[in-house]
Amino acid sequence: MAVEVIEHRLHINASPASVWAAISDPRRYAEWAVNTLQVLDVSGDLAEAGATYHQRNRIAGPLTGTSRWKVTTFEPPHRAVHRGVGIWVAQWMELEMIVDADGDGTQYTHRFSYEPAFGPAGSLMNVPLKRSVAHDMGRTAQALKALCELETNFL
Repeated sequence: MAVEVIEHRLHINASPASVWAAISDPRRYAEWAVNTLQVLDVSGDLAEAGATYHQRNRIAGPLTGTSRWKVTTFEPPHRAVHRGVGIWVAQWMELEMIVDADGDGTQYTHRFSYEPAFGPAGSLMNVPLKRSVAHDMGRTAQALKALCELETNFL
């Protein structure tokens, strides 16, 4: 089955350093990642590849699950990639977060990739799933924007 890629790019009226601070600490994900209900634990140095964390996630509606993530790429203050497993509708998931200076603010790219589960039967399930995931990833990027801009205004 083909890999699905969902990307959202937006300008954030906050410094790249403040956006980087928010995205590089998985303990803060429940503050802005709409599908993250709770970060259960973090192990390893968050400032390098190899750190791991677990989350309790909302999958769809009342359905929840847990996911396990590993930081596979950590290139401060520009790019981080996290690889995840554990959500039953996907074989694996990958989140790439890219931070670039953009005038007085930041250009942020939120790229979520996944391989749908269930082989050929997954193709049918994936149509509404991809729509839902795309919607949630857009809401997540907007929530990050709001958080970073709010924190910038209070500093």
